[in-house]
Amino acid sequence: MKWTELSDKVFFIEGENHGRYPFSNSLFIDDEVKALIDTGLGKKVIKRILKQRRVDLIINSHCHEDHTCCNYLFENAKICCHRFDAPAVRSVNELLKRYGPLEHEVVEAIRVFLKEMFGLRNSRVDFEFEDGYVFDLGDVKLKVIHAPGHSIGHCCFFIPDAKIIFLSDIDLTSFGPWYGCLDSDVDQFIDSINKVKKLRAEIAVTSHKGIIMGRDAIETRLNEYLDKIFERERKVVDFLKDEHTIDEIVNKAIIYGRFREPKLVFKHFEKIMIEKHLHRLIRNGLVLRTKRGFKSVMKTKV
Repeated sequence: MKWTELSDKVFFIEGENHGRYPFSNSLFIDDEVKALIDTGLGKKVIKRILKQRRVDLIINSHCHEDHTCCNYLFENAKICCHRFDAPAVRSVNELLKRYGPLEHEVVEAIRVFLKEMFGLRNSRVDFEFEDGYVFDLGDVKLKVIHAPGHSIGHCCFFIPDAKIIFLSDIDLTSFGPWYGCLDSDVDQFIDSINKVKKLRAEIAVTSHKGIIMGRDAIETRLNEYLDKIFERERKVVDFLKDEHTIDEIVNKAIIYGRFREPKLVFKHFEKIMIEKHLHRLIRNGLVLRTKRGFKSVMKTKV
């Protein structure tokens, strides 16, 4: 188990397989109140934590399975989540509704995946927080930064005195932002990235990439991550120089590059994300809806 001290009483814990999905990394605050952000570390890591430490508080950054799946192992801890995502932590069915209509075959495939991969189950949520709430853990004060886009209730967490931020699934991976749920929002994701940039943290921890040190390095990584959104839109606009249907755009795999198995599921996520981009591009006058599908707006040279 990789356990890295970031500052007094604040520790980074790396999830199994370096925190790559289906696992995630966590932050542990070893203060008067002992708090763990997210429970997707993997059962082996979680069981070692439970042997070595008391955990009073579980803080879920958002409702997705790789962040909540081991909530049930913390029987004596108070479980907390933003009020917009709490319903999808309490109910697997509510989470599935955010992936798509329950009667849709792809959502049934996701249900099976969540059961087989995660053993995902309904979780209690004892406390719902909002933007700006401060967890007073003793010496450490942990501030909630509501940062929607990935999910409607997605949050980051900032420790002002230590200039440490837990970015959750603003994860700074090379893949870039993921907004493949119905409650995801590209505009909100852009705003959230800009919001956390303004905090000028000195140490950043992400759910799937680990630790980034230094204000300049963090800002550079956030800018590169943000540009992935605009890079995808440039690719969509370029592809739509010729008219294409939504299925043709999806099959181009602009976001995923290629569809790994189960292809049905990843095509579903690609379609949701492409549709969100198309709405933005139409609104911004860069793409037109046609009888057959979509086409880029040709700019007249002056």
